[in-house]
Amino acid sequence: MQLQLLIDRMIDQAHEVDPGGTYSILVGNAPATELEWVRGKKVYRWCQVVQTRVVPNYAVVLAPSPDNLRNSDLVEFHGRILDGDVTRHTIRRGVGTGHLA
Repeated sequence: MQLQLLIDRMIDQAHEVDPGGTYSILVGNAPATELEWVRGKKVYRWCQVVQTRVVPNYAVVLAPSPDNLRNSDLVEFHGRILDGDVTRHTIRRGVGTGHLA
């Protein structure tokens, strides 16, 4: 799958979950597709772009800012570049959910 298309899907999903939230896009040091897409990007849409060795080259992570936690869960999005799969992972439970992680 195209890296940019996957990132667009992830940002759209994040916007549905937390319309006012801020996120950073984390990609590996050599993404599986479109390595050149990362070059020269500091921000894509309204998200900071970060390149790191921590993220595998076949994945991209949309990580929330800690202050996104308002009355809902703090959610991180993981995308698989090769097949376009997007999964959500709760990092911390929000105050409005009745539990704290």
